[in-house]
Amino acid sequence: MITFFLMFISPFLYTLEPIQQPLVEKSTITYHMRHKLHEWDGVSDKLKIQVNWENISPTNKITKIAISTKVSSFNSGLSNRDSHMIEVLDALTYPNIIFNSTSIVYNQNDLLVNGQLQFHGVTKPISFNAKQTDKEGNLIFEGIFPILLEDFKVQRPSLLFVKADNEIQIKFKLYFK
Repeated sequence: MITFFLMFISPFLYTLEPIQQPLVEKSTITYHMRHKLHEWDGVSDKLKIQVNWENISPTNKITKIAISTKVSSFNSGLSNRDSHMIEVLDALTYPNIIFNSTSIVYNQNDLLVNGQLQFHGVTKPISFNAKQTDKEGNLIFEGIFPILLEDFKVQRPSLLFVKADNEIQIKFKLYFK
């Protein structure tokens, strides 16, 4: 009887959708900086993403997420600026930017994410909103939040003796299949 049951039910077990896997080749983190003379973005598409999913398959809810990227992986389209950012951020001493969630609260497709951001050797609690969408078979998590460079003991870069703004915007777009 048990053998019959297992033979009958096992094909259905394999038809459940697999847990979503990160598409790191499509996922990005972008910083946006401002200076009185210009604005620019730096983009990293070299992310490491680890995710825990809720056990109930159809919900596709993340319960925990950890993301890391190398400071040196950001590209602003200007190699001199990127080299200067690596120097300003002391990337030899603090090579990685790491985020670990502590809680994720869902309100349908809107998320409130709390966690710890480790940047330039300083770890700070942060909280931000994100959105989850399902597009063309991919789950997409995206959001934007501000940080203050001085909170992370970063000397603001300057041009013509004028410092860049203290606040930068961090934007992320994470894809899962």
